[in-house]
Amino acid sequence: MKSKFILLFLLCCYPLRNFAQSEFPKGWIFPLELSQGAVTAFDQSPDLYLATLAFSPQIAVIPGRLRLGVTGGGAFTNKRIYGIGGGRLSLMLSDGPKVIESTVFNIQLVAEHLWGTKDQRLVGGGLAVEIGTLATISIKSHRDYMLNNWWFQGTLGINLFRKKIAPPPDL
Repeated sequence: MKSKFILLFLLCCYPLRNFAQSEFPKGWIFPLELSQGAVTAFDQSPDLYLATLAFSPQIAVIPGRLRLGVTGGGAFTNKRIYGIGGGRLSLMLSDGPKVIESTVFNIQLVAEHLWGTKDQRLVGGGLAVEIGTLATISIKSHRDYMLNNWWFQGTLGINLFRKKIAPPPDL
């Protein structure tokens, strides 16, 4: 009896398979990210507060594995606002539990190279968790090799212009 129920469930859910969302699907995503953290030189100088707001459109270069994009926005530190911009690469490391062949979240390795309006030259990245197609949470660090300091930040992001999920077919 139990095996018949499982077989019936699988046969009913098979048509939904084509409507399930995949991780890193073809096409673009448009995350808007707000970060807070600190800038430090690891010496006697005080650590400075850091806040950034960045828009990071990305396209899936290898669907299901790799995204490539750009980042542009502003940073507030040392009582000044600076512009930042550059390239971004996101590599999916792992995906979370599946619900009808769609994962709830995925874990990504993010790499960035950013240039700032006040001689900042930042290289770094971190780990990001993308929750469905709605939001991202990440922890990043960047080395400013021009000004000889480090940027550490935690980020919350929301994906703008989300693709609508197709409704399940009428059975």
